[in-house]
Amino acid sequence: MIKLRDLLSESLVLMKGYWLQAIAVFFVFNLIIALVQAIPGIGGFLSLLITGPFSVGVSLYCVKLVNDNFPKFEDLLFGFQFNLGNNILAYFIIIPIVAVVGILLMILFLLINFAVFLLIISVVYTQSYEAFVGTMEWEALLTPFKSLSIGIAAESIMLVLFCILSFCFSFILPWIIAYIPFAMTFFIMAEDTSIDAWDAVQKSWKMMKGYKFNFFVLNLILLLLLALIPFTLFIGLLWYIPFSYVVTANYYEKIK
Repeated sequence: MIKLRDLLSESLVLMKGYWLQAIAVFFVFNLIIALVQAIPGIGGFLSLLITGPFSVGVSLYCVKLVNDNFPKFEDLLFGFQFNLGNNILAYFIIIPIVAVVGILLMILFLLINFAVFLLIISVVYTQSYEAFVGTMEWEALLTPFKSLSIGIAAESIMLVLFCILSFCFSFILPWIIAYIPFAMTFFIMAEDTSIDAWDAVQKSWKMMKGYKFNFFVLNLILLLLLALIPFTLFIGLLWYIPFSYVVTANYYEKIK
């Protein structure tokens, strides 16, 4: 199992001397994707075509950085120069799988959260729960939120915070979980320009066996760091995005 604290601190050390270049690479990468998506009518489809090759490019850049192998700005275009068709196809394979699994997991998470919410309501707000069960009066479930406007009650605040956090995580975590098996696909394709898309997807799936939970925890840590970004007026994204990619590349190097 990968020690995540060591991984994060090691990744910070690896980025010394490369911060400005990495920020520039990822700024251009995201800017190009955003500009293409903004093209009326065909922007969405075009962005699907270029995201795969660009993902291979930034993956190669990060792998080179981790190995101190002279990462260059031009690495961003590597996915367009070699194995272009498979780089595009890999993205088209991954996206529908992640979309279907992510939606199913999101529905499951929401149902579980709603069941837990009902359980808490039945204990703390018995009358409201009975009104909901007896008459299906959905407004009765809003009692904790109404209590906040009447006066500050500790249980109401706790329940409202629980609802906000749990439902936020219900919309975020499913996509992380769905993507984890395929997280190494573009790193694999960056290092093997002869591999076809499906083989790369399968290799990533096999590579992540035994590491899924560990990698999930890593993503939770990165998600918590992302939650701090608004306090930097979102300027921190310039550092956060390349750092998160380099951390993933470092993880890839340790498990490949």
